This record gives sequence, C-alpha cells and structure tokens, in this order.
Amino acid sequence: MFYHLILIMENLILNFYLIFKTIMLKLFLIINFSIYFGFQLNSDYYLSSELDSNLINSNNHQANRKLKSALLSGFLPGSGQFFINDQKSKGIMFFAFEIIGIMSSIHFNEKAEEFKIDYEDYANEHWSFSSWCDYYYDYSDEDNPFRDLFSNQESGIYSEINSGHGLEFFYDDDDGIRRYMKTNTESFGLFYAQYNLDQNGLAEQFVIERNLSMYKTHDFYEEIVKYDQFFTGWDDHELIERSTNDWGQDNATSPNKTYAKSIYDKSVKNYKIQDSIILSLYANHAISILDALINSSNLSDKASISYDYSPILNFHQALISIKL
Repeated sequence: MFYHLILIMENLILNFYLIFKTIMLKLFLIINFSIYFGFQLNSDYYLSSELDSNLINSNNHQANRKLKSALLSGFLPGSGQFFINDQKSKGIMFFAFEIIGIMSSIHFNEKAEEFKIDYEDYANEHWSFSSWCDYYYDYSDEDNPFRDLFSNQESGIYSEINSGHGLEFFYDDDDGIRRYMKTNTESFGLFYAQYNLDQNGLAEQFVIERNLSMYKTHDFYEEIVKYDQFFTGWDDHELIERSTNDWGQDNATSPNKTYAKSIYDKSVKNYKIQDSIILSLYANHAISILDALINSSNLSDKASISYDYSPILNFHQALISIKL
C-alpha cells in the first residue's frame, strides 16, 4: 500500500511539473513575441513616418489585432477567435476541444497507471529470479516439444541463460559488498555456474542469504511478460502452452503469464491513447493560431479555415480546409 502511495504521489508531482512547465513556456513565448513584434511595429512606424497617418494607424491596428489574436489562441485555443475576431461559436469549439482533450488525457493516464500497478503487483507475486534460474534448462532436452521456443531460430541451439535480453539485480558478495549485475553478460554466466543456481533450491537459498533484489524498472516488467527467455520464472511454468502472436511467432505461455500480459497490454493501450490525445491538443493549438491569423488579416473577408472532426472522438484524423 505504501508503495502504491509513493507511485501516486510521484505521478501527481510529475503532472504538476508538466503543467507548470507548459505555463512557463507559454509565458516565455508570449513575452518574446510581444517584444519582437513590438520592436517590429515601432520600426515600421518610424520607417513609414512619411506615409499617410491613417494608413499607418490602420496597418498598426491590423498588426496588433493579428498578434493579439494569435497569441491568445496559442495560449488558450479559441480565445483569439472569441475575444478578438468576434467568432464566439468557433472560439467555444476550440476551447471545448481543449477541455475535453485535457480531461481525456488525465483519464487515460490514470487508467494506465492503475493497470501498471496491477500488473506489477501480479508479476511480483508470480514471477521470481530463483524459479527462473532453477528451471531455465528444463526444456533443453532434444525430445522436449517446447525446446524450439527457447532456442535460436536460425541455429536451433538452446539459448544460454545469459544471452538475449537482460534483467538487472543487486546482491551481497562474499565480503558483504553490494554488487550490481545484468543477466545478459558473460559475468552472469560465470556467476550462474559458480553458485550452481541451476540446482533445485540453491537459487532460492542464494536470494535469501545474499539479499538479492531485482531492479524493477518498466523494462523488467516488459521483458518478463513478453519474452520466452524469462518464462520459467513464472510459478506455473509447468502449465506451459504454445501460443501464436499477431506476427505468427510461437511463444511459451501459462495462465499466470497470460493474465499478467493482458493487464500490461491494457496499460500500454491507455498510454498510447493518451499520447494521441496530447498530439491532438498540440494540433488544436496550431490550428487555432492559424485560424486566428487568417481571420484577422486583410483577407479576412475572403479567407477562412474549417475543420471536420468525427463526432466520435478520433484523435488521429481531422479534415482541415483553408480558403484564400
């Protein structure tokens, strides 16, 4: 429970940081744009001092209008349309899309985090380093029907335990010094043989006596739920079954691994949806700025921009039409 609270607090802090960072970036851009365009306007004014004063005032007013409209729409989509260009309905549309996008992003992030906690808890309960070491070579016999799942696809040679992907862990050495090791290294191959970790029960004994702990990053959980190399770490590995993934590749699976993978996939799916929503929010800002510039320009009577979003939120597609 304490671990879950830490994860939630870390997520909240990260969200506040991202919001603060976004606000500060927008303020920075506004200040810089204001300084730059202010300088440009003053320069234009002095260079055009001999022109008709009405034309100068008109141009300055038009430039200020475009600048204000674009900056407002960049900071908050729809505000330039609503307050400057007198396009209330269009401004509300941009703003509504922004609010829906932000709320949806928060929702899918929370769902992804919930699934993440679930699959991590489940994996922690049903996968172990000692089981992986104990049973890794149980399928190496030439007559074993599942041998190919743990063998090199080209050579057919059974893969060594220290090949392929790697897990990270810490342990106390013979002198009590805390050491780091990764499993896909030559050092781990020697380590595995030195301590006879393939013999029944010795790996578990080593884990306890040497205070071995896995370095459980996102990569750790991804690898144990996806790759056959770590299959024997699951506590129901004796219930092994052959499954075929979407790419036509056979994999070793079991009820516990299958369930953990299903939760993992749900978390990844929600993260991907959140990423798509964030991209759509960036697009909403860009389109709002472009629309504000076009509709506050000298061509505003003829220029227009329209967009066609699916009534069912689809953050991958939008039809944009610009007429000049």
